[in-house]
Amino acid sequence: MTGLVFSENVSTKGFVYILEENNSVPFSDGYVSNGSTFTKIEENGYYSIPRSEDGFVFLVIPDGYRCSEWYVKDKEEHNFILEPYEEKGVFVVVSDIHYADDPDDFSDALPDREMIDNPDHYMKKLKEMLTGISPDFIICNGDMIADTANVEDEIAYRWANKVKSYLDISDIPTFYVVGNHEIEKKKDNPIVIYQDVFGPDYYSFNYLGNHFIILNSHNVVNGSLQYEIDSTQLDWLKQDIENISQEVPITFFSHEPIFSLSRTDNSEQLVQILSNTFSNHISGHWHTTRTFFKEPFLELTCGAVCGGWWEGDSAYGDAYGFTLFELHRGKIDYAYIKIDEYPSVWFDLKNTETPLSGMEYLRIVVFPNTSESISVLLNDMSYLCDVFSRQMSYWTEYYIFINFATCTDGINKIGIKLGDQLYSKEVYVKNNPVTMKTIKTNSQAFVGLDVLLSDCINTGQSGKTYIFNDGSDVFMTTLEKCVTLPFEVTKNQKYSIFGIYRDSEVVADPMRIIVSEGLVHEKIE
Repeated sequence: MTGLVFSENVSTKGFVYILEENNSVPFSDGYVSNGSTFTKIEENGYYSIPRSEDGFVFLVIPDGYRCSEWYVKDKEEHNFILEPYEEKGVFVVVSDIHYADDPDDFSDALPDREMIDNPDHYMKKLKEMLTGISPDFIICNGDMIADTANVEDEIAYRWANKVKSYLDISDIPTFYVVGNHEIEKKKDNPIVIYQDVFGPDYYSFNYLGNHFIILNSHNVVNGSLQYEIDSTQLDWLKQDIENISQEVPITFFSHEPIFSLSRTDNSEQLVQILSNTFSNHISGHWHTTRTFFKEPFLELTCGAVCGGWWEGDSAYGDAYGFTLFELHRGKIDYAYIKIDEYPSVWFDLKNTETPLSGMEYLRIVVFPNTSESISVLLNDMSYLCDVFSRQMSYWTEYYIFINFATCTDGINKIGIKLGDQLYSKEVYVKNNPVTMKTIKTNSQAFVGLDVLLSDCINTGQSGKTYIFNDGSDVFMTTLEKCVTLPFEVTKNQKYSIFGIYRDSEVVADPMRIIVSEGLVHEKIE
């Protein structure tokens, strides 16, 4: 993608008004942007700004207001009308829908996938659930359709408009983010279908004392896709941050998490800006919900509506679902909600290392919220432990301590009894190092969690994918785009591997390394 080009003497102008009891009051405390520059709204509400080549002009929506037409394209005049709104502090992220309405077209779009479950069934349920929750807004965090590049434009437009119709819910604004499956590298404008259906690909708005920024983390350079923001966005981002107070928390949304960004100068600059000024980064792309770290900013990726590409749970073990957020005094709380389970019970174990040993502190989320207490079970036996609970607006959290040192090595089962219903999750307990054969044999207990493998001998390499044998099994390991090893991986040398385990029945490369320290060269005695 190239920088924005401006047409000489072509601008969009108009007024920004607050609609109060059928009276229009000028609004001046804010900005209008064209994706490259910002203009301050004048005291009488007037603005005028040059139009860029893509033609978009948008209002940076202020705190406490909604604007039904917050962006326009190729208009000479437009008035932005603000309506006062009492914010509840609740929003939803839906990500990785990968919608298609026909199994054959789906397979054309994604040749290595097969649609087993009907997306329309789950999208209807999703719409019902979102209508019932009635959040302040929805963010659709990329990959709305199966794929854009491998199907005819007519099909891609149909899928995109169908997604938009499902997320077009009365009195609930929806903001969209570009995903890699909305990119067509061979077109002059790689995101033309996205822009025609969903609007601008990056923008910002204010909400409940916070500043939210949506970025397009895809840049097509000489026909090649790089996961980065382009230089025009980078300059725009710096200006956007300068327009807000340093005390205002900033939350940034993009489709790819930090660990998937290409190692480029623009990405390095973005990460530095995040580290210095941002509070949260919320992404999708990996089809799983987990917190990678909390400092210097929260790095959270959200699970997929489509689970594992409409074939069942994702490779990380996440069912079809969405992520529900509550914002309290600048602090973000979140819960993963399963679409086809009522009540939805989520064992938040993704930030726990496996195999488990010793004392562990676990979070269990129940949606919708309940006043019932729970009883804890370990291996189907009543387990006496402290249970702390916290009532959120829409869900209930239970925190439990379990001493896994009392368990035998191998598969163990954590359970809670809620009323007459029993919910459980299998975990693996072992005090000694674990092997890949053990992990694959007990995949349901390891999927989506961090594991450590020792004495792994490298037997080959293809790009950033390596083949190892730990003495129990042969497996492949993939390095994330941002990982640069401080040494060369040498065939027949021994390594320790720390990474996220993915279901080996679903993907060929079950180990995913997200940091350089996830692969360590062992000395052979």
